[in-house]
Amino acid sequence: MAWEMSGTWDRRFWPLAEAFRDNFDEGLELGASLGVTWRGRTVVDVWGGWADTGRTTSWRKDTIVQVFSVTKIMLLAAVLGLVDRGKLALDAPIARYWPEFAQGGKGEVTLRDFLTHRGGVPGFRPAASADDLHDWTRMTDNLAAQTHWFGGQKVTCYHAITYGYVLGELIRRVTGMGPARYFRDRIARPAGADFQMGLAARRDLRRLAIPDLSVMGPPPDMAENPMMIEILGEPPTTEQLMSWSRLSAVMPAANGYGNGRSIARVCAIFAMNGKLRGHRFMSREMVAEAAREQVYGDDLYIGRIAWGLGFGLNSPDYPAPSPTAFHWGGAGGSWGVMDPKAGVSLGYAPNRMLGGAGAAHDPRLARLSAALSDLLPKLSR
Repeated sequence: MAWEMSGTWDRRFWPLAEAFRDNFDEGLELGASLGVTWRGRTVVDVWGGWADTGRTTSWRKDTIVQVFSVTKIMLLAAVLGLVDRGKLALDAPIARYWPEFAQGGKGEVTLRDFLTHRGGVPGFRPAASADDLHDWTRMTDNLAAQTHWFGGQKVTCYHAITYGYVLGELIRRVTGMGPARYFRDRIARPAGADFQMGLAARRDLRRLAIPDLSVMGPPPDMAENPMMIEILGEPPTTEQLMSWSRLSAVMPAANGYGNGRSIARVCAIFAMNGKLRGHRFMSREMVAEAAREQVYGDDLYIGRIAWGLGFGLNSPDYPAPSPTAFHWGGAGGSWGVMDPKAGVSLGYAPNRMLGGAGAAHDPRLARLSAALSDLLPKLSR
């Protein structure tokens, strides 16, 4: 079946739209959207393909899709803004704001530790069921009661799902607002980003793309990594992902819904050093700290990686499009990138769930990354 690429692009940024088109032409896509901003202005906004696996519904301008761990970028925009305003402190124990979290030898775990995936609770013990994940109190009680998995040592291990509950509970404790509402009111609306942490209304089902899981294999090395198996648990089926209880669940590390345009808008906050559309979300210094290397070494879940404050930094093991760009991706291929030096952000959201994560494993992201890498030296602030 033929497909069409819709949308607009600045001629200077055509190579990115061309890379998006080429991914479709090579049969790598089902449906997807790509957004790019430069100096806070949208310079690429394209979409195409199909929103369903039967290829009966076209991907439209307002189509949204689950972007899994790209949701962490949205969560970080909220948390780092609170740090910048003094509501949270990077080197304060989490227990300062959430006393119950001190149980099980976690009393010295700081916010900086947690942001860099050294929080000591990368999964749930006892294991959480699919239904448990929808119960905020049950999940936060589970995490508060857990014993530190590594005896209090600062071991780096990606907190794939627990990241959202702990950071989201901190947002709730210091603002009185749940993380989904706080993000909506304080980040998404002023940034002009059509992004939600859990769907708020059933009317959005009409524009929701259905994920194609048929080509998605397990993460690389999962069979040899018992830690990864324990953290992830059983992967959800399409039916589970598309149930209203799952779609509406507030899981701030992984259950976000948006498109390339909205991912790029939130990433533009960082690309513009904290100020976008006349609104100061955080200081330039906070953005610089987020992009500064905090930890570099072996992550028990991911492998070797350089961590900023929750973002992956450019490294041989997890390459970004430039040395000054930082980024994060989601299961199946969604991606968010920001480069404050160039003033550029990129957001990408597909519904064909290829295995692997990041440009090193996904050929679609590799093509987009190469196109952006070629463009960045030509852009000056």
